[in-house]
Amino acid sequence: MNCLHLSPSFLGPPTMCSKAQDEDLPYELLPESETASAYNFLFGVGREAEETERTLDQHSGTVMLTFHLENGSQQQMIVEEGLRVIDLCHLLTLKFNLARSCTWSIVEQLQSVGIERSLEDHEEALQVYSTWDADVVDSNKFIFRQDFHKYEFFRTPQQFYLLDMVDLGSDFKCLSDSTDLAKVVTIQNMIRAGDAVPVVQGYLWIKDPSQHLWKKFFFQVKENILNISLYSEEKVPQHMHPFVDLRSSDIYLPIEGNCIGAPTEFCFSIKPKQGVVKTTNDLKWFCCENRKQQHCWIVSLRLAKYGKKLRENYEELKTRYGDNTVSNSTDTDDGQLLSDYTTMKNRVAMDFTGKSGRVVENPREAKAIAAAGGRDWRRRLPVCRGMQSNFQGSFEFGIHTVQPWFYRGMSREDATQLLTKYGTVDGVFLVRESRRNPGTFVLSYVYNQKIYHTQIVPVEEKTQVCFSLDAGRTKFYDLLQLIEFYQLNLGCLPTKLTHFLVHQPKPRDSPS
Repeated sequence: MNCLHLSPSFLGPPTMCSKAQDEDLPYELLPESETASAYNFLFGVGREAEETERTLDQHSGTVMLTFHLENGSQQQMIVEEGLRVIDLCHLLTLKFNLARSCTWSIVEQLQSVGIERSLEDHEEALQVYSTWDADVVDSNKFIFRQDFHKYEFFRTPQQFYLLDMVDLGSDFKCLSDSTDLAKVVTIQNMIRAGDAVPVVQGYLWIKDPSQHLWKKFFFQVKENILNISLYSEEKVPQHMHPFVDLRSSDIYLPIEGNCIGAPTEFCFSIKPKQGVVKTTNDLKWFCCENRKQQHCWIVSLRLAKYGKKLRENYEELKTRYGDNTVSNSTDTDDGQLLSDYTTMKNRVAMDFTGKSGRVVENPREAKAIAAAGGRDWRRRLPVCRGMQSNFQGSFEFGIHTVQPWFYRGMSREDATQLLTKYGTVDGVFLVRESRRNPGTFVLSYVYNQKIYHTQIVPVEEKTQVCFSLDAGRTKFYDLLQLIEFYQLNLGCLPTKLTHFLVHQPKPRDSPS
């Protein structure tokens, strides 16, 4: 059998050998004896190891921590031991006077080595702070930022899991004539049940810390272990070697979004919890082919590390903020998650007037249900009197001006730049005033990693002014009603509006 024989520096062409040599890697492999019991871990057992790390030495009790917004604002808060990130985020929205959102997160930035990660909702910021090295503690930061990826894989796993990277093994059952559809449904049910996580495997570049060179290896995330194969073309499970125990590591992304010298810009790193990290060479760096692969690896590593705890965080967040603000998924009576895979390729009409949704196959029936739904929605709209019939003027006042998704005076270029940076999930949106057509508004949103700008046109409805995205076919009496409608319905858009990008006040307007 052929395998790659690697020099410690990754230099020179690979030579053929009959047996893999673990010691030839520039990183140490995990001893098999230490990982034998780890393979029995999935949910719950690892919490004991996690609890043993929750020790605060000189930082015990309470600490005054500083939290930053990316617009330059900052706030100091006394953080007590045991305060979870999910509770801290709520307090910070009040402190910064920002809109509540299920997407807020605390980002740990280790600027000395140029990496960052979003803390999980069950983690404690004070516990994380206690792990910072005293020499670089002043350069590290806690950033208060929206993280739209945090739980989106529970809602739409097909956007994060690449089917050719998932090995369902004996859990895979042919649920339909479509193999891809069967995999999607199986993955959704696995994640929803929380009893197991899909095995993800594929090729990654790994960086040699001594020579700053990159080589490609085959990796596999199984349970709580990241495994590596030294064989050139073999993917046999017996040839995988334990490489990283995820329970004792954290997953980070580069602060600037890329790693210098990497084959692509889609990198991530793994940092050990224990031990001082002073340079980037103290990290294990990985590089993916594209952004979808990067998302798939990050999700699989998080699930492998935390297991069922992420599901518990997600359920608690839904309880706090309501199901509609966290997930737009529809549950069937048997408790299985309906797949969005079919709607991605061939959209189907659905009737939700009953207790559960059903597919409408008759086009005439579908059209009649859609028309009835539109009439019902319009009947529920309150009649807003006193609006100017002359809609050429500017709407300087209205309920939209106090909404967290409304941006006054924003240009198209600024909206594109903002959504490109933070809108990494379909349906992230904001509403802004139109500079090209004064007196109108623009809905800017993300779909399929592209930014779209759709004009919101005011139209006259008898003596009132309404707003429409589809040339008056569907009309709303104010922008709030329009946004709420498209958060629940596709309408003329390719995606529902899922998350709003919270408008942050300028530093001079922020509370002291």
